[in-house]
Amino acid sequence: MTENITTTAPETAELSTVITRLGELVQRVSDEERGAEVSDEQIADVLYAAARLFSAKTDRVGKIAWPIRADALNATETVVLVTALLDAADVNLFDMAIWYRRAE
Repeated sequence: MTENITTTAPETAELSTVITRLGELVQRVSDEERGAEVSDEQIADVLYAAARLFSAKTDRVGKIAWPIRADALNATETVVLVTALLDAADVNLFDMAIWYRRAE
């Protein structure tokens, strides 16, 4: 039986609030076409944090489906992000295939 554990630690509650606010701000900046005003470093920091959190969760609970809504990212946004992450980590598609089933 899989148990869904909800933690109420102050840090988790604060993180939830920050993530909600971040989503609102990103939507506003995107809607106003002001994405170029956000520094590369700030975008990278958000990506690093999200990747570390996702990896930490999958290390703890096993492979999970990425909880992306059907309308959250389009194909272009997905490929741009994945390509940037692979390039940054110096990972090619062959390497990715090896790690793909890591958490199974």
